[in-house]
Amino acid sequence: MKRIFIVFIISALTVFACKPAAETAQGPVKMIIETDMGNDIDDALALAVALRGVDEGTVELLAVGCHKNCPTAAAYTDAVCTFYGHPEVPVAMSVTPVQEYSAYVDYSACESSFAKSHTEYPEPVALYRSILASQPDHSVVFVSLGFGTTLAQLLESGPDSVSPLTGTELVARKTRGLSIMAGSYGEKKRSEYNVKNDIPAMKKVFELWPTTIWQNPFEIGKQTMYPGALIEENLGYYEPNPVVEGYKLYQKMPYDRPSWDILSVLYPLRPELFTHSEAGTVTVDDEGYTWFTPCADGKHIVLSATIDQPQALMQAEQVMTLRYGAWAEKKKLLCFDLDATLTAHRCPLEAPNRALLDTLRTKYDVIMVCAGNCRRVYAQMGEYPITILGNYGMQESTVENGEFVIVREDVFPADTAFFRKQNDYLREKYGYTAYYGEPLEFHETGMVTMGLLGTDAPVELKHAFDPDRSKRRAMYQEVCGIFKDYSVYIGGSSSFDFSAKQYNKYDAVLRYASEHGYAPDEVLFIGDDFDDGGGDSHVRINGMDYIRISDYTKTPEVLAFMY
Repeated sequence: MKRIFIVFIISALTVFACKPAAETAQGPVKMIIETDMGNDIDDALALAVALRGVDEGTVELLAVGCHKNCPTAAAYTDAVCTFYGHPEVPVAMSVTPVQEYSAYVDYSACESSFAKSHTEYPEPVALYRSILASQPDHSVVFVSLGFGTTLAQLLESGPDSVSPLTGTELVARKTRGLSIMAGSYGEKKRSEYNVKNDIPAMKKVFELWPTTIWQNPFEIGKQTMYPGALIEENLGYYEPNPVVEGYKLYQKMPYDRPSWDILSVLYPLRPELFTHSEAGTVTVDDEGYTWFTPCADGKHIVLSATIDQPQALMQAEQVMTLRYGAWAEKKKLLCFDLDATLTAHRCPLEAPNRALLDTLRTKYDVIMVCAGNCRRVYAQMGEYPITILGNYGMQESTVENGEFVIVREDVFPADTAFFRKQNDYLREKYGYTAYYGEPLEFHETGMVTMGLLGTDAPVELKHAFDPDRSKRRAMYQEVCGIFKDYSVYIGGSSSFDFSAKQYNKYDAVLRYASEHGYAPDEVLFIGDDFDDGGGDSHVRINGMDYIRISDYTKTPEVLAFMY
């Protein structure tokens, strides 16, 4: 029989006539994941995709089974499920793990830092048989992210107390298919890692699995890189995340990682994003190489991606691993802070973030919402033509026919004598009696800035003054008490900002959204300063959806999933 060695540098493959998995599913995909968790960090990211799918109602995660030869793999998997809010997901650990060839760091060792829901983990074959027996016929999708060991044992299992069927019969009755990361068909011949670690088991899987197999080979994962920039943003979470901590342990940051296992979870949920081969049969030879033979009655489909598809795949998997991925798709109005979000403090808007705004504005309404006054922000942005809400919403500007125009300015004059008196008291108490220029800046709107280094301090001194804000946090409660009739913010890099009590970025955005016909759930705020006392804190406190930026030079990478 003729065997075909598929080369993935092609523009398209014939699409198999049978419907892909997600097109035949009713409701959430019932999924069982089999993983060598701990060998490569893509297993953890793949599990995160599945758990976010549970949150979104697209996945019913029936179980996760581990077969890595280490004591922490199941506990780490359990910790991830627990962190993501699904401690009810059963986790199993193989009693016959394979001694893999891996020299990788076992990132699952970080499980000790996280809560878990179980203390013992059952043997997977018995667990899978019990789960399958209780499910509707032809309803379950297995996802294999590692070796074939446990799946081969399931197929070879005999009748038991939960089912009179053999393993192969039970799988034939209860599953719709197997989405498996295994094999290679590239120009360079390769015995792929998941295959070579247990070649006899992988042979049995491809020979005996009775329903459709969707094979996700090595090459497509290499085409689709998961960006480390999202890890540096903690995947949108604000407490330590075991997936993020595992990623940091696996290799020295920063790095991107191929999406091998992520794509096998993604496929049953978004099959339209992939190219499918015609029907055929995959075989595994004694050296661990996989071969595909087309045949009309074959049950195997080989996945690939055309030159244009990896970008869509990367966008989809990023949306599905980020805490804010799903709701970000609903947004119509994007509201940006400037300093530390798109620029360094008081520094010009650089070309990459200027281009980012250009790109985003083709899809969204984009505005700036800033502490500074509109004219200063407009100049700092190099006269970029955009609507600005300045001084925490006390000002609004736009650009009409190329001209900067203030369209609204609410003025609440500050009690300058009171500010000067309290400024002197605070400086004397905390030791900020030497400064550049003026100690206070009184804005036209009545907003006030108290620059601890003065209004004319060199930018480099401001940046180095209080990078973790500990100096100003030590003063914050007293400052709030003294200026109780104002909204008080730990502003910029070395200052406090004061606005009329009713003005803050949250209310400024709501006002703009209402005036322009946007519902609250269509609004997304992008900033850096959401902690208590921060300029963006009211956005977090009042429950508006937001994305936190920790490095303004990475903002285009963090937001790449949105365009």
